[in-house]
Amino acid sequence: MKRNEFSAPDMGSLPLIEMLGNRRISIEGSTGILLYEESCIRINTSKMVVSFGGRGLRVRCIGGSCVEVEGVVTEIKFIF
Repeated sequence: MKRNEFSAPDMGSLPLIEMLGNRRISIEGSTGILLYEESCIRINTSKMVVSFGGRGLRVRCIGGSCVEVEGVVTEIKFIF
């Protein structure tokens, strides 16, 4: 392998996460909600669990493999 060349990870199986500040987060690639509380929401994906901590958290919508979370997000954890 030449210098400056690298192999890209398989991005097709990773979740796509979009954030609008710390107030709204959309996750594409969800396989289910594991925990739903006002201060913590955990979402399962095929490769990891994504955990959101904060205040006033709620699931705004669920559609297919997409979940949208609203509230004041103060923490995001990726659990493998």
